[in-house]
Amino acid sequence: MQPDLQSSSVEFPSGPIPLTSPLYIERPPVEQLAYAEIEKPGSLLRIKAPQCMGKSSLLNRVLAHASAHGCHIIQIDFREVDELSLESINSLLRWFSANASRQLQLKPDLDQYWDEEVGSKMSCSLYWQSYLLTSLDRPIVLALNNVDELFEYPRLAREFLSLLRSWYEKAKQAENWRKLRFVVVYSTDAYVPLDINQSPFNVGLPLKLPRFTLEQVKELARRYGLDWVDTEVGLFRLAALQELTGGHPYLVNLALYHFCRAELPPEELLNHAATEAGIFGDHLRRLLNVLQAEPNLEDAFKQIISADAAIKVEPALTYKLDGLGLILLDGDRVTPSCTLYQMYFKEKLFSYREVLLKLEHLGRSRFRFDQLVSSLVSPLTVPDPPGPQPIQPIQHTQPDELTQLANRHQFEVHLQAEWKRAIREQAPLSVILIDIDYFKVYNETYGQPAGDQCLQRIAANLRELVQRPADLVARYGGEEFILLLPQTDLNGAAFLAETIRLQVAALEIACNYSMVDGLPSSVLTVSAGVASTLPSAGSSINLLLTAVSQALYQSKRRGRNQVTSVEI
Repeated sequence: MQPDLQSSSVEFPSGPIPLTSPLYIERPPVEQLAYAEIEKPGSLLRIKAPQCMGKSSLLNRVLAHASAHGCHIIQIDFREVDELSLESINSLLRWFSANASRQLQLKPDLDQYWDEEVGSKMSCSLYWQSYLLTSLDRPIVLALNNVDELFEYPRLAREFLSLLRSWYEKAKQAENWRKLRFVVVYSTDAYVPLDINQSPFNVGLPLKLPRFTLEQVKELARRYGLDWVDTEVGLFRLAALQELTGGHPYLVNLALYHFCRAELPPEELLNHAATEAGIFGDHLRRLLNVLQAEPNLEDAFKQIISADAAIKVEPALTYKLDGLGLILLDGDRVTPSCTLYQMYFKEKLFSYREVLLKLEHLGRSRFRFDQLVSSLVSPLTVPDPPGPQPIQPIQHTQPDELTQLANRHQFEVHLQAEWKRAIREQAPLSVILIDIDYFKVYNETYGQPAGDQCLQRIAANLRELVQRPADLVARYGGEEFILLLPQTDLNGAAFLAETIRLQVAALEIACNYSMVDGLPSSVLTVSAGVASTLPSAGSSINLLLTAVSQALYQSKRRGRNQVTSVEI
């Protein structure tokens, strides 16, 4: 049994966990398989996991095990290679071979074996075969860490990895090469084209590091010396941590470190975890910077965190997001890897700037970016209501008296007309149903006049976002609003619904429900359901309305202040 740590001796989680630290949690059978494989001549061990999942900590233990069994160790980290060495395969292989020579305490003698006529790959193989492997009697473990750094250099990656594969094949036949044992450590699959017979990623023993289970989180908490681990409150805290982080080892360690320091109660730390000032702030900002530096990557992740189910994403982007630890793979589909990332990035990536520029592109908003900037400095001023949309079938009917939006009857008439047109034009049709969260409690707390003002403010906000002539926003009943969006697919409608959710929160309509247990107590929010279909002669309007009602129900059942989308 590992000894517990004293709170005064706990160090901030950073880098690989030292070999002597009690904070290393084994994930059976990973370690046992790795130790057994590295003892075999000519073996190749592949360790794959996203960033900060403990690959380097495992690698250090595998190398310590190999060293204890009499092996020489060569450890190459591709984050240490400089730009000059990445100019060509020749310069990369010379850097690689010189580095290995020095770790084996052998004088680099590259020029003796390098021959331009046979090429750099052959020269490198001759150098290893005739010099490095011949000079030593004991086995050599060649550990290559952060190999995916090479993927940014496709030509170099293909050349180097095919050479590595050829050495692995030689180790099956040639006695001298059998001294080599390979460990390849990487965060994501190769997104450069590799011939199946030239790739090192489909041979050897693959080990994928799993996330921590709840039992492993509890064991780690015990090793941090937290005395409440086995209490009912402790189990609740650790289950909440597991749910928030998805068992990500670095995030779990970081949280337990702060729990151990006892600067704030664990519940308060977890409540603010998805904010800039929270305990994961630096880690989240680093990931945000990576995403925002690559617009395609950012757009792909926004699709993932907006979807209600696993979706497909372009393979190259999938590999990068997987390497960052932002997603979980389920076959060819992906989902966000944990609740923390979903909460933080929904707020950060769907910023006002992003929302308004997107809506401007869709032709839905009259706002321009310069108006947006001024609105962030001073409260939003909404112009006088322009009245109901001039749709021919309903233009002689009175709108809803309180909000000046179309009423339910107008919506139903308009839906019938747009349904027929969508069938003729074979165009998609979407509906968004919106409900103000806990509005009855709001009315009881602040009175009906305040409730009426709240409805009017939200109605005016919706009217500003829905500007196309064929679109319609209506008061559907009580605190419910419904939007009809012709020629709009599910992605466009879901984006608009998420925009509405964010903008209603930005109105900052204060509400204090502290007297009612379990309800929020900050600003008024809305939940939304989205349904989209391609109408046909045999399809039903009622099916669309039932689907959007069910989607709204799911948003409310999952905790409110969110959007659920469905396609029928």
